[in-house]
Amino acid sequence: MNANQKGCYAEHHFASTAIKQGFNVSMPLLDSSPYDCIIEKNGALKKVQVKYLGVDRYKHRGNTQITLKRSGDPSYDKRLVDFFAIWSEEYLGFFIIKNLGQTSLRVSLNNKYKENFNNFDLFHNC
Repeated sequence: MNANQKGCYAEHHFASTAIKQGFNVSMPLLDSSPYDCIIEKNGALKKVQVKYLGVDRYKHRGNTQITLKRSGDPSYDKRLVDFFAIWSEEYLGFFIIKNLGQTSLRVSLNNKYKENFNNFDLFHNC
């Protein structure tokens, strides 16, 4: 798969996984939106930016590095993106991480984001 296909795969996989978790999912018709989808449950809306994290990415002490935004603003605007859903090809699941203005992250099942792995309940708690 090329980079565009990987991104599309992650977005659609996230949408179908969120639906299985009981969320309604809406996706923008254009790719000019800062988020990839909006999830809704019980009237609460969350804007989600989905990322694909391949197994060949840079690792540091067992953590895999991901840059969230490469061009333009240094980070995603917290008013426009509520969460990141990072598909990990290595772990075959999503790290659900609240947007705090991060520009990059290091994720693994052994660091501070281990509780974020496939934890769709995080959408309810924020």
